[in-house]
Amino acid sequence: MPSWHILCCYGIRHCHAEGAKSVSDEEMKSTMLGIQIAVKAPSQPPAVLLLEDHGEIQRLITAILETRSVSCDSAPNLVAARLLMVKRKYDILFVDVNLPDGSGLSLVADKAREGPVTVVMTGAADVEIAIGAIRAGAFDFIAKPFTTSEFLSRFDRAREEWRSREKLFSYSGILETMVRIQSVELRESTRHRDEVRDMTVASLGAALNLKDHETADHCLRVSQNSARLGRLLALSDAELRSLTWGAYLHDVGKIGIPEAILLKTGALTPQERRVMEKHPLMGEAILSRIEFLAESTPVVLSHHERYDGLGYPCGLQGVQIPLCARIFSLLDSLDAMTSRRPYRAPLPLSQAMAELEGAVGKQFDPDIASVFLRAPTATWLVQDREAAGGEKGLSA
Repeated sequence: MPSWHILCCYGIRHCHAEGAKSVSDEEMKSTMLGIQIAVKAPSQPPAVLLLEDHGEIQRLITAILETRSVSCDSAPNLVAARLLMVKRKYDILFVDVNLPDGSGLSLVADKAREGPVTVVMTGAADVEIAIGAIRAGAFDFIAKPFTTSEFLSRFDRAREEWRSREKLFSYSGILETMVRIQSVELRESTRHRDEVRDMTVASLGAALNLKDHETADHCLRVSQNSARLGRLLALSDAELRSLTWGAYLHDVGKIGIPEAILLKTGALTPQERRVMEKHPLMGEAILSRIEFLAESTPVVLSHHERYDGLGYPCGLQGVQIPLCARIFSLLDSLDAMTSRRPYRAPLPLSQAMAELEGAVGKQFDPDIASVFLRAPTATWLVQDREAAGGEKGLSA
């Protein structure tokens, strides 16, 4: 077993045991190089900008927000809004569709990726436009006229999304700083450098395990299985390392998903599904700021893409999907099918293999799947080898 797998096991179990006593919904804690990291949700109210040209509606929304002890700036048109946004960083935007100098949706297009949480306000006849805005990056919409409770419900959801984003970026920044400090101190030592990298990967995995305790063993299995398939495909050492790290951290973006959605046992609503499907982008945002993990970001960003182009978040098709992500998606699906869930028993390994074979050319790359399906089933680690109908002694 590669040394970093041992480190990951230690980091996850250590942090789980310590964190189980003290982690709350408002705070994430992990340990890296003996230093405890604590990231709290922001305590200050969000900065809100209201883009609305009707004075009566401006005054109404301002009064409603005051019941949440939140003040807001108002702009009657796009020019005024952009001037305000140059002077101040806003966390939440409420944007009217129809304005005197254009469509408020232009701000959604400008700010969709890393900007404020945007809620579109629209008349009943513009609902389809608002839905299109959500697809373009808006978080939510509210139809006019609205009641006070309807507006507060939208605001509370937007504030929770903002808090999750702030925790995500705070944690990413802390990790970036710590990696930079350790890299300077250990620049002359390759062995120490590798230790720092392994422990960084372990700490990232441990942070996710604090939110979803069932992920640790899953991440170890899919990372080891990905490495095995990568070797069968004759990947280089550098490619194998990027694949293994990316597979272990594939769901790290779920750090930024609210626990109410992440741990929900029932089916997700369409809105909850949209939030959940942001986790590859959130994971990319974390890893892209850590230099040595940059080559692992394609697995994190693209592990939910499909060969037929019907996946997310980018709808990539065929070889547009990075090679390591195409490899990983097979092993992730295998582990999902053969693992026990509260709502179902694991599939027998033979049945899982048959289902995977049936998805070749639709969900999976035919060339990669051909190598995978030709390998002996004993090659692959599963949660419970005996329950999956295979040989004993090979479970992770």
